[in-house]
Amino acid sequence: MPWSPATPRSTGSSRGGAAAMRPDPSGLTVEAVTTAAGLEQLAPDWWALWQAVPEATPFQSPAWLLPWWRHVGEGELLVLAVRREGALAGLFPFYRYAQPATGERLLFPIGIATTDYLDALVRPEQAAPVLAAASRHLALRAGCEAWDWPQLRPGSTLLSLPAPPGWAERVEAADPCPCLRLPGRVEDLATRVSGKTLRDLRTVRRRAEQAGTLRWETEESGTEEALEALLRLHAARWDTRGEAGVLASPAVQAMHRAAMPLLHRAGLLRLHSLRLDGAIVAVLYALADPPGRAERRLYCYISGFDPGLERLSPGMLLVGRAVEAAVAEGFAVADFLRGRERYKYFWGAEDQPTHRRRMEPPCGAS
Repeated sequence: MPWSPATPRSTGSSRGGAAAMRPDPSGLTVEAVTTAAGLEQLAPDWWALWQAVPEATPFQSPAWLLPWWRHVGEGELLVLAVRREGALAGLFPFYRYAQPATGERLLFPIGIATTDYLDALVRPEQAAPVLAAASRHLALRAGCEAWDWPQLRPGSTLLSLPAPPGWAERVEAADPCPCLRLPGRVEDLATRVSGKTLRDLRTVRRRAEQAGTLRWETEESGTEEALEALLRLHAARWDTRGEAGVLASPAVQAMHRAAMPLLHRAGLLRLHSLRLDGAIVAVLYALADPPGRAERRLYCYISGFDPGLERLSPGMLLVGRAVEAAVAEGFAVADFLRGRERYKYFWGAEDQPTHRRRMEPPCGAS
């Protein structure tokens, strides 16, 4: 995708430094956070804001984005923290990046490329003044040829941010995310999933049980072991295609090693592992909305399984396990995230649109 930088690494050079604070005509205060240390210091207020935004996904949480910037991000950090009377009312996590091929300076959301839903966080009751203040301050400080924001859901905060006066704007379709609406009970899965899919699931489960001793585990059974198994199995599967896979980068691996314990402690991790005769042969890495959210979602992020056991259909076993566990836990939607792989539609998922928004200043105004 043209707005995704090449796999970057953090230089780790940003340390300390106070955020620049500027008053806004609305009475809000806008801090421009430009150092990694400053971003880390925002974590407590960031968590409080994330919990107050009903539409926020785990991808907007500090548990996901702080490890991303620490291990994957490069360029110049430019995060706007908008406050009212000291309380964080909005957080706009951006960074400036110069495209190596063209030198074009772009304003990207933190988390780009490895994150399926990108967005800012704004307290709903303060949305209008916070968005206006963020737009004004970005126009003054960003210094980029364009702001390029992909993977925005319908109703995204970043879709609502006012374009600065005189700026050109384009919104276009981005990669859809197939989603499966879940019933209230496991017994009612047949109302959402085809009979053929459920029959096939029963068949592959019997076949797997005949192959040896099966045991399912969740993240409480050992996050580190499951992650290392996921990295190994994902690499082995992609190696059969002569490709590296999206988890091959050491920087990306370091990001997930740092993020998983944070997600786990926050209750946002769902890590399903399948053991066959004691060995982990399949892993599904998913994120979860916290309890109390309307339309609570399970986000099926990535999986890996032993390519030598493909006859046992480990991919179907993983999805079947995750879907049934999600129903039992009260999730409303299983979100399969980006990609139009056939198996997602086999389960009855339907595309949810996402959007890419690009804004450009008047010629010579960047």
